[in-house]
Amino acid sequence: LFSNYRRRINRYFFLTTLIITFWLSCMFLVTASQVPKSLFFWTKQVSAAAGFLPLGFFILRFVIAAPELTFLNLCYKLRYLLFAVFSITVLCQTSFFMTGVHFSNPQETVPILDYGPGFYLYISYFISSAVAMLCSVPRIFKNTAGVQRTESQFLLLGWLFGFSFGVILFAVSNLTGMQEVTRFLPLFPLVMNSFVAYGIATRRILTVSVIMQRIVANGLMVVYLTGVYILSEWLIDKAFQHVVPDTIYLSHLLAALVVAFSVVPAHDWMRTFSHRLFASANLLDVDRVVVKAAQLFQEVSAETNLMEKFSKLIAEAFGTANVTLLRPNGRGDYFQSYPVVQNGVGKVFGSDDAIVRLLNNDHEAFTVETLHRMRPSPLVLGALEELEKRGAALAIGSFMRKEMKAILLLSQKKSGRIYDLRDQRALQLVCDQLAVALENASLYTAVQNGKIYNEILLDSLTSGIIAVNADRVVTVFNQCAQVHIGLSESTVIDKEMAVLPPALVECLESVLRTQVGFRDKDVCIKSGDDDIPIRVSGAIFHGYTGELLGALLAFDDMTLLKKMEEQIRRTDRLSSIGTLSAGMAHEIKNPLVTIKTFTQLLPQQYSDTEFRHTFFDLVGQEVKRIDTIVNRLLNFARPAKASLKPVSLHDVIDNSLRLAEQQLARHGIALDRHLDATRHVIEADAEQLNQTFVNFFLNAVHAMKKGGKLTVQTTIVNFSPDDPQAGSLPNVDRIQVDVQDTGCGIAPEDMSKIFDPFFTTKEDGVGLGLSVSHGIIQEHSGTIDVESEKGKGTVFHVQFPLLAPQEKKDE
Repeated sequence: LFSNYRRRINRYFFLTTLIITFWLSCMFLVTASQVPKSLFFWTKQVSAAAGFLPLGFFILRFVIAAPELTFLNLCYKLRYLLFAVFSITVLCQTSFFMTGVHFSNPQETVPILDYGPGFYLYISYFISSAVAMLCSVPRIFKNTAGVQRTESQFLLLGWLFGFSFGVILFAVSNLTGMQEVTRFLPLFPLVMNSFVAYGIATRRILTVSVIMQRIVANGLMVVYLTGVYILSEWLIDKAFQHVVPDTIYLSHLLAALVVAFSVVPAHDWMRTFSHRLFASANLLDVDRVVVKAAQLFQEVSAETNLMEKFSKLIAEAFGTANVTLLRPNGRGDYFQSYPVVQNGVGKVFGSDDAIVRLLNNDHEAFTVETLHRMRPSPLVLGALEELEKRGAALAIGSFMRKEMKAILLLSQKKSGRIYDLRDQRALQLVCDQLAVALENASLYTAVQNGKIYNEILLDSLTSGIIAVNADRVVTVFNQCAQVHIGLSESTVIDKEMAVLPPALVECLESVLRTQVGFRDKDVCIKSGDDDIPIRVSGAIFHGYTGELLGALLAFDDMTLLKKMEEQIRRTDRLSSIGTLSAGMAHEIKNPLVTIKTFTQLLPQQYSDTEFRHTFFDLVGQEVKRIDTIVNRLLNFARPAKASLKPVSLHDVIDNSLRLAEQQLARHGIALDRHLDATRHVIEADAEQLNQTFVNFFLNAVHAMKKGGKLTVQTTIVNFSPDDPQAGSLPNVDRIQVDVQDTGCGIAPEDMSKIFDPFFTTKEDGVGLGLSVSHGIIQEHSGTIDVESEKGKGTVFHVQFPLLAPQEKKDE
């Protein structure tokens, strides 16, 4: 009653229990009475109360079949039985039923009842009730299904065992005169109530067929083991009666050991026998279902196929018509995943819906019948409404690590049976296995999608991609790499990297050996009879725990780019020739005009001594100027081949500063020297570098005019593959020289021209100094960069590759 006081069957079962309680109370008063008059009265009340017991059966039978029956409708259906019950109650109060009681002797405690002719009417009433109960059995099975049929079966089973027990005791007491056996009559309602209460109140029940199977199996096992014990004891007693004086203890001990060793095989035999005996009941073979589910989870990897085959397995094993699988999205809402809905149905359950909350709270399956038997809280009532709305009879969650991965909804069984405790436990077991399988399927799907995505991505790249593992086996070889190298994927993938062109093998081996990547390295590979220039970048990659996984090369075909660069160089050369020609014409034309003018005047003024001296001086100066221009142009066009050897860059800078000291002092410029680099040995031509730095210093003096500060600083730049300049310098550490002035700066529009020949902002400059310096720096595998702000100054950043310490030592 307290499990769900709103449920009508619970209230009527409580009423039936009150009837039984009244009957037992009267029986207690009978056993407590020793006065014949009191004993006679309470005996009649016991008989009258017993007449109400069949009424309890039929009340429960009608209420189970039709829970919506009102009290008046129930009374109308039971009108004939009610009339018979009240008639029996009146009959029991008359002497026509019982004439008296007496004791056979004063010491006897059990009374002898003296019945009248009405006793036969009384017995006829119970016989008729029993016949009516038996006749109602076919109607119950015909008109009920599901939990109603199960509850009716338990009602019949309870009354069958209880009524049979009571009839047997009553018959024994009256036929043998052993009135003492009537003391066991209270066991009749105990047996009946136990079966009925289990059938209508337990949240997760076993079906009657399973109960009967277990009763039969255990009963047969008791009979078998008892027989084994008796037979063993008798045989042992006969075998040892001439060996030991007393065989009682020995025979019983050995018989007990025989029984102990017989328990396990006997249990298996009896269970198999009872299972075959009740084979028509379609009992679930849990082991078979679990094995088939395990095989399914091992065979199927795709999530859609897994859900389809699992649903078919559940439908076949449990005999259900419809199986629905719901999967959560990222926000905890559950959508139907199987059967697949073509029109795109939205969510079925939200994260706050009663079914989802109840499954997450209890972590066990529940059915409509289970919810009806639970205390009617808002959560239970909400879950019941949602289940009935979906037309489902059972809902079960599929859990992994306390997280619900899916919800399984099952409709009623085709056979009309309920999902009993064994069904629910088996479903929970396979559903939890399903959660793991779904997780694995999701991971498999994600891996496959990632593989497809990566393959499409790699094949869509315009760069060639090659990857090898730590064993030097090629694992990635995209479409672009196949086109550039001229090898097919099948001839490269899972093969030793030696199948690749030697230049690429060397790059990969270098990365794997040094575990250091590189960027923008220009190499040439063979593709058939053609040499293909490519630009390669390499990288190393490690696993989660830090172990070496392999190396990666990304390369681009530079053939088209090289052609474009050649065209650009050709255009630049033509442009430079034009600029150079214009500059030369401008620089040489001025002295030639002077020479021409004086040459034209020479015949007329030859006699003028002062003119002749002036003529000779000017002509000599202009010729010298032309010679200087031509020499500088030759140095620019064909610079002297650098004689490279290890030198100290600090010594070169110091020497250049000494040459510029007079200019610095004359213009009042302060020198701030910070030659702080701890390593400064490079491979260079000291004379050419000295010319370069003198050019920088004199340009700085010109930019500052009067006053200012010249800063010269050296620093070490460690090699990094991520450095934007890494591709233009060797893969070694570098020394950087910063020459900074506080002069007028360079106009933004002139920044791109400062290294062009004959470009100058000086009134008397030629414009070849920075051009020559730029060429010298390139000859030394260096780079030059300029930063300038108009009116604030300029800084030149020059970098040279350092010699390794051992190289200096060797020198």
